[in-house]
Amino acid sequence: MTKKALFFFTASCLSLFVPVPPRFGYGIVLVLCASLIVFAVIVLKAFIERLGIEKYKNFLFMLGVLALTLFLYALIGFWSPLTAFTLGFIIYIIPVSLFMNKLVFPDEGQPFKQVLRQGLKSCGILSMLGLLFFALRELLAFGTLSFPARSGLRIFGILKSFGFFPVFFWATIPGALILLAFLLVLLSVVYRRYEIKEEL
Repeated sequence: MTKKALFFFTASCLSLFVPVPPRFGYGIVLVLCASLIVFAVIVLKAFIERLGIEKYKNFLFMLGVLALTLFLYALIGFWSPLTAFTLGFIIYIIPVSLFMNKLVFPDEGQPFKQVLRQGLKSCGILSMLGLLFFALRELLAFGTLSFPARSGLRIFGILKSFGFFPVFFWATIPGALILLAFLLVLLSVVYRRYEIKEEL
């Protein structure tokens, strides 16, 4: 995956987080699930191609990713039904989005170790930016930071002044889109600087 492809892949994944409630606790669960699904998609696709099962390749691929998604959702539902109810439809959109996004698939013929490194790199970038997105959104909107709990969320007040003057705009979809655009611009600058250093 080239740096440009990795950027567009990260941007498309982060866009799935926009309709999620602006709580860091939900973000932790969703980012963890998204990273596991992304890693499974990359590794499973490479493994099936390595087996050379061309006739049933797409069927086995979709079956494996769907089974993982259902298993993750069942685990969340067992641990916290409220969290599962809140994040349910987003978790199911992630594998569908990855099927449509060909950028996530490794090139055929790549060594399996390289595929693993690529998967870990993609998941690391997605996790870091996803958690930053949810943390900034909740802090800016409510001045709080929440963490997952079996009852739903455990919320801690961080910025006390926001309790009197909450900025609910950042909790809305437009606010989330602006914050997402800011993070993508920041990511674009980092990629560009990294490419310039490699050229020198």
